This record gives sequence, C-alpha cells and structure tokens, in this order.
Amino acid sequence: MNDSTSSIKSNVVRLFICSAVIFIIEFVSNIFIPVIPVLELGPGSALPPTLGLMFGPWGAVGAALGDLTSNILAGYPPEIYIITFFIQFFYGYIPYKLWYTLDIGEKISSPRLDTVKNLIKFVVIMFINAIVMAGLLGFLMDATGLYDLVSLTTLIYAVNNFDFSIMLGSLIVIGANLYGIRMYKPKIVKKPSVSPKIFNLIAIIAIIIAVANAVYSTFSEPDIWAFTAGAISYSLIFLYFLKPITKEVKEKTSKIKISLTEKLIVIFIITGAIIAIVTGIRSILTITGGEGAEIQFWESVYLNITIILTIFYVSSIGFLWYIEKNITTPIESISDIVKNYVGDSEDISNSSDIIAKCEQYVTQESEVGILANSFQKMIRDLEIYVKNLKQVTTEKERINTELNVARKIQEDMLPRKFPPFPERNEFDIYALAMPAKEVGGDFYDFFLIDDNHLAMVIADVSGKGVPAALFMVITKTLIKNQAQLGKSAAEVFTTVNNQLYEGNDENMFVTAFMGILEIGTGIFTYVNAGHNPPLLKYANQDYDWLKAKPGFVLAGMENMEYHQNEITLKTGDKICLYTDGVTEATNNNDELFGESRLLEIMNNKKDSSLTEQLSQVKKEVDIFMSGGEQFDDITLLIMEYRK
Repeated sequence: MNDSTSSIKSNVVRLFICSAVIFIIEFVSNIFIPVIPVLELGPGSALPPTLGLMFGPWGAVGAALGDLTSNILAGYPPEIYIITFFIQFFYGYIPYKLWYTLDIGEKISSPRLDTVKNLIKFVVIMFINAIVMAGLLGFLMDATGLYDLVSLTTLIYAVNNFDFSIMLGSLIVIGANLYGIRMYKPKIVKKPSVSPKIFNLIAIIAIIIAVANAVYSTFSEPDIWAFTAGAISYSLIFLYFLKPITKEVKEKTSKIKISLTEKLIVIFIITGAIIAIVTGIRSILTITGGEGAEIQFWESVYLNITIILTIFYVSSIGFLWYIEKNITTPIESISDIVKNYVGDSEDISNSSDIIAKCEQYVTQESEVGILANSFQKMIRDLEIYVKNLKQVTTEKERINTELNVARKIQEDMLPRKFPPFPERNEFDIYALAMPAKEVGGDFYDFFLIDDNHLAMVIADVSGKGVPAALFMVITKTLIKNQAQLGKSAAEVFTTVNNQLYEGNDENMFVTAFMGILEIGTGIFTYVNAGHNPPLLKYANQDYDWLKAKPGFVLAGMENMEYHQNEITLKTGDKICLYTDGVTEATNNNDELFGESRLLEIMNNKKDSSLTEQLSQVKKEVDIFMSGGEQFDDITLLIMEYRK
C-alpha cells in the first residue's frame, strides 16, 4: 500500500469517527435535552470546530454528515437539514483554515495550545468562527423571515458557540496532543497562482461590508439592500477560505507530552468551565422570563456566562502570559539548551551561541536567572576543562606514539630471528621478552664473538618504563662492545660496571648473567652479577640450578672485581636463563610464582623443543596470574649444545 492510499484511508477513518461522534451527541441532545427546540445549542456545539481544527476538511465533512443524519432522524424538513449541513461544514472548516492562514511567523505548527500565543490564537479563531457562523445563520433566517440578522437569537447562538468551543474545545486539543492523536497536515502550495495578499484584501472588504450591513440592519427593516450586502459579504468570506496555505508546518519536536504551559492552561480552562457552570445554574435559578420568551431567557443566561468568562479569560490570559514569559518559557528554553548541549558534541567546542542564548535569562533577578547564570558558568568551566583535556589527550597521544616507536626500536635491538644462526649446527638458541609497560628494562642478547665463541647475556635493570629502557640500551651496548674486544666474561662485567657507575646520579643498577661458550670444546665460562641462578640440564637428567656465587650488581659500586666460573657442556645439555619477572609473578592472592614452579614446568617439558619449553613457561605464568596485571618484565633465554 503506497503513502497516498494509506493517507486516504486514514482520512476516511477520521471522517467516519467524527461523523459517528457528532451523530450520537446530536441525536441524544435532540431527543432528551433540547435546550431550544429550533436551534442546536449546548456543549455539543464545541465539537464541529474542534474536529475541523484537528482533522481539516475530513473532520468538517464528518461533523456535517453526523449532524445531517441526526437531523433527518429527528424529523426536520429537508430545507432545514440541507442548510444546516452546509452551515455545519463551514462551522468546522473555518477554524482549520484560519489556524494555518492567520499567522505572522515564517512557520506554523499543528494545533497545540503549548504557548499563550497559541491559546490567544485559538480564542481569536473561535471568536471569529462564532461570529461568522452566527451571522450566517442570522442572515439566512433574516432572508426567510424567521428572525432578524441583528437580534437576540443571533447573539445567543454566537455566545453559545464561543463559550463551549473555548471550554471544551481547548481541552480536546490538549488531550489529543497528550495522547499523540495525529492531526491533519495540510498540503503546502509553494508557488500559488493567486497571491495570498489578494485573499487578505478580500477578507478586509468582506468585514467592512458585514459591519456596515449589521449597522444598517439594526436601524432598518430587512430589504433587498441588506440581503445583497449579506450575500456579497459571505460570498467574499467563503472566497477567502480558498486562500492557499503557503507556510511550512512545523513538526512537533519536543518529547514532552504536555508542557508546563499546557498544564496551566488546562487548570485555567477547567476553572473557567466550573465558573461557567456555576454562573449558568445561578442564572437559570434567578432569571425569570415570561411565557414565550425562551430566547430572551437563554440570552440572559448566556450573556451572564459570557461576561463572567470574558473577565476571567482576560485576567487569566494576562496571568498565563506573565507566568510563561518569566517562568515556563525560560525553564523550557534552558531545558532545551541543556538537552541540545548534552546531546550535541559540537556544542561543547562551540558553546558561545549557547552562552548567548542563556544571556537573556541571566539578567532576570529570579531563580530562573540564577539557574541560567549557573548553567553559563558550567558551560564556561566545561569548555576550559574540555580544552585542557584535549591538550592532555593530544600530549598523551604524542607520548604514546613516541613510546610505541621506542618499543619498536627496543624490540629491533634484541635478536628476533630464530634460528639466529641457521648455518651453525653446534647449538640451538631461543628467547622471548614481554615488557610490563610500553618499554622495559629487561633484555637478552646472544652473538658470536668469533667463529668459535658464542656470548649469551640476560639482564634486568632496576625500575621500569623509559628510564629502565634507556639504561638497558646503554648496558646492552657496553656489554656487547666489551665482549667483542675478546675479553673474558669477568673482564667484561668489571669494565662495564665502572662505565655504568660513572655519572649514575639516579643510582640505577643492573642484575646480569653472562656466559661465553667455546663452541668447539663445550667449555662454558660464566659470570653472575646479582642475577637469578640459571637452570642447567645435562643430556639425560632433569633441570637443576647452576650453582655459582653471584657477584655484586652492575653500577652499584665502583671498582668491583667479578669472578667467572666454568663448566663443560656435552651434546644435549641445555641452559635456561630468566629474569625475576617469571619467579616473582603474583596472582590475586599475592602468591609468587616461585622458583619451584619454574623448575617443575621445565622438567615436565625437558624433552620438548626449546620453543615449546619457553612457551609453556609463559602460558603457565599467564594462568597463574589469572588475567591480572603484569607488574614486571618477563624475559627467558634457552640454549642447547649439540656438538
């Protein structure tokens, strides 16, 4: 089903509902409570203009059809119910047309009494509608000789329509908006063939002729001139209602079902209705009329009601205007500003417009002014905070970028290619390193000093992060440089210790283990500078600790002498070096991973490849920490002699 078919179907449903409602109310009124036998007066007169206002031509036609059916069943003659059919149609159509054509703004909204301006517009439209329709009925009755155009009957018909349209019609419109009843949206004519100003001129001419005719009819008997003037004025009025709707209809954007102003209007309307009822009852009980003076009696009743309501409406609208200007509109405006400011990230960086919007309320010496001033201050403070946050975020991103570069540089400094020496079958070596932060202080290294000597180093710099990483780079470079000069392991550590100690104002230090393998003989000389003891596995045995008296840490004290030890490796022997990030890994219960677990894991995997052994250690450490934070760098290195 396309949009056009769906729209027609929904409009037909509106027509049917409006017709049924009017029929039921009019039928019941005609039978049980005929206020005046000839004229259809009473609360039901509020429905046609209200239904027409909400549902446009479909509501007006529906109201007219319902009234027509009721009048036929009531036994009225054809000339009556045919005339009243057209009267009822225009009675419902005029408010709809005026709502969308009487507006000085660029946009118009669908019927909603959410502002005092819209309430006044609603009252003015219902007043115009009541006068026009009462005058039309009076003109027709004058032409048929039933009663004069300017008469008490015309007046009572006008005040009846106006009073009930205001008292009941406004509540119906507010209720329809509250429950989300969809209003009829008129078609907009972008480029009308006839200028709207022509129709405005027609309306002015019609009003002038109608007023002149009313004055003329007051002081003279009905004649051809009065009839002609009435016919011309109403022809022009009906011609005005052909005026095209050219202004855009603003859609309802607020999520609030009923605004604070609407709630006050509801209270105001209900209070007015109560006053009208009390006044009407009092008038009925106190006003007396002679026999055959029903029209005069009801004119007096309605006149009393209208006078009281007019006084109440004028004063209440003035009060509502004051409340709206000083309380409801500022609160709703500030609420919208806050909602838009919170929901739109662009407003955070471009908040000058928001501050300017609040400025008009800041000057008020009231709670609203205090609220607007507080919101302004919040925006300014938040703007400063966001600006500072952006600076901090930018700086943090820059630092993170630099740290990532530093990490890449550090990783590139460590041997990453495995096997590192594919042409050498005398040994196999494998290592892995996982810094706790972007960069770390642990490092490993292995390199050939010459064709017959392989150097292995593992070290742990005190501290973490960038300072440890810088000290690590220096230490690694110094150790490798000294080793490549052909010095023994002990001589390398002795020299490097003094070099690191010099200018070490931050009192950093390094624990390190270095071994040099003579490839041809399997002789392995090593020196320990305060580092964890390695694991040694002879070919057909389990892993065990490589016993050696550790020396003092590097950079801790000047002129330290380091002593090396020596063992001879045979085919299948393995040496595993590690840092304390393995053995001191901590779980959620503050338990350490420990050396015994490391030894057990290595022995369980002693016959596996070097890669599998170190990977299993890393896996077990991760399981032990149960996803907890890694507090220290983890580094492992393993070598197998195969000569």
